[in-house]
Amino acid sequence: MILCALLSVLMISVPVAGSVVTAGAEDVDSLRSRLTELKQKESEYKDILNKSETQIADQEKYNEALVSKIKTLSEKISLTREEIAQLNDSIEENQKAINLGNESIEEQLTALCERLRAIYMAGSASDLEIVLGAKDFSDLIDKMNLVKNLSKYDQELIDTVNEKLAEIQVSKDALIKDKEALTQDEETLDADLQDLNGTLEENKDRLMNLKITQDDTKNMLSNLSDSKSELQENIKKILEEQQREAQAAIKRQQEEAQKKQQETASGGSTTQKTEEPATTPATEPEPEPDYDPEPIIEPDPVYDPDPVPSGGNYVWPAPGVYYISSPYHDTADRGYYHSGVDIAGPMGSTIVAADSGTVVATYSGCVHNWGKSGDCGCGGSYGNYVMIDHENGKMTIYGHLSSVAVGAGSVVSKGTVIGYMGSTGHSTGPHLHFECRLNGSTYDPDYEIHYK
Repeated sequence: MILCALLSVLMISVPVAGSVVTAGAEDVDSLRSRLTELKQKESEYKDILNKSETQIADQEKYNEALVSKIKTLSEKISLTREEIAQLNDSIEENQKAINLGNESIEEQLTALCERLRAIYMAGSASDLEIVLGAKDFSDLIDKMNLVKNLSKYDQELIDTVNEKLAEIQVSKDALIKDKEALTQDEETLDADLQDLNGTLEENKDRLMNLKITQDDTKNMLSNLSDSKSELQENIKKILEEQQREAQAAIKRQQEEAQKKQQETASGGSTTQKTEEPATTPATEPEPEPDYDPEPIIEPDPVYDPDPVPSGGNYVWPAPGVYYISSPYHDTADRGYYHSGVDIAGPMGSTIVAADSGTVVATYSGCVHNWGKSGDCGCGGSYGNYVMIDHENGKMTIYGHLSSVAVGAGSVVSKGTVIGYMGSTGHSTGPHLHFECRLNGSTYDPDYEIHYK
């Protein structure tokens, strides 16, 4: 029931795939935020699915136990009924024996009466009559012995039959008691069987509800997967468009720089035509990125423009992007030592943690994600950034991000995605400012990642 309630809440709160807007209507940060929400909901659904699978397995085992117990009770009831039937047969046989004994006694009594009647009819009603009626002494002895023997024989016969009848009656009474006990056991077993059948039906209902919850969860996970795919496709389209725009802007800067160099070399002068920007109402959104034409700073010959990171303790923070646009302690066009190394690449390139640690600070409030000649003032010139403490006094900073993927307090592993390359803060184009610190002082990242 708890899983069903939670699933219902999630079904209401999660947007379906059809609600995902097109790439042109939302920016990358918004889409990524929604993608993060979908991933969180997906995790919650998977948790529900795992719990429902566990509960289904438990309910199925319980169901099997109930079925086995019902089967055992049914067999026990059958055996009890068979035993009762056998007792009924024994009681019936004893009753037949009692009836036969009673019939035998009645036959003996009838025979005795007939014999006594015959003696009476023969003229002998008493011992005196028998004596007086004897023909001689021998006849007298015979008649006296006949009466005596007949009485003794019939009395013994009647006593024997009564004893047998008493024994049979005792056996019959015992059988009746056993039958009554078994009948009571049968009633108890029937009641237990009825309760078990009711419990089995309830368990089947719970099992069915759990399977319905499981099916609903699978459907919602499928819908979430479709929504994620659509969001990821939209993000990809926006990033590709931003990359094309950035490349076009860089190309324009190069062309204009070459044009200036050619004009300077020929000694000619060209009057530049300046267009006044259109007045933007206060309610209009922020103007489109304005890339100022600046000379392209060629990398120092000492630095390989496409280094292969190896041998250091850290992993390369911008997978697939290795162009060093400004090395550590570079002073070109700065007037101060560069505190990190700049890695230039396509807008939205993935940025990962160079080593495991704890995120101690982040900033994601800069919306000025384009190349600019000055500082927009966001994030202390870093723009959107992530700062990770690696313990032992070591710390890394990742600046000018288009968006941040982790929050302060998060524990990250080496290679975990923490943000995406951008041009926020004091930045002339999309790149990562990667800075290494030891006990608060910066040092050359080359000690950790060999890029020279």
